[in-house]
Amino acid sequence: MIPCREKRKEPVHIARNTPLKIIESLAETPCKSHNCSKCCEFGTGTALESDIPNIAKQLGMSEKDTKAKFFEPITKFNTTHWRPQMLAKPYGPCVFLDKQKGCTIHSVRPTGCKLSSWNQHSEQLNEWFDTNYFVNANDHESIRQWATRLQFNSATIPGAKLNELVPDKEKLRKILAHEL
Repeated sequence: MIPCREKRKEPVHIARNTPLKIIESLAETPCKSHNCSKCCEFGTGTALESDIPNIAKQLGMSEKDTKAKFFEPITKFNTTHWRPQMLAKPYGPCVFLDKQKGCTIHSVRPTGCKLSSWNQHSEQLNEWFDTNYFVNANDHESIRQWATRLQFNSATIPGAKLNELVPDKEKLRKILAHEL
């Protein structure tokens, strides 16, 4: 059996501005390269709007029909994206998981699926994804919701702290005080 946790020898520093290609390489684990799909038995990743056309093409369907049949909205930090439906709630298998074949859309899987990982970077990869795709520094409610999350789990990557997302101290104060 191939272990899901991969050890890297060189230290890796993930920041909010780390390029996607580097993040994708850090998410790779032996289980991903062997299409283990264990993670897919208990939930799904997040699909960005840009992921839907490739998935629809692979399925031979329109984007509209693909979304309607296989996806549901997911909102975090006042931003909505899509995720593959789960066959059971709250934590069930992904609609695209075939128990024999694994992920049936593996070659075009959603960005959130590519970046989900059970390796030593998983917490930072999740925070990178959230701060790059869900947290909107121009949306006051998004910042307030991120601030609430940070009260219970402090930022682990550079660029994810409130004062880094909204460097103007007075503006940040007003956002958090609901004055904006």
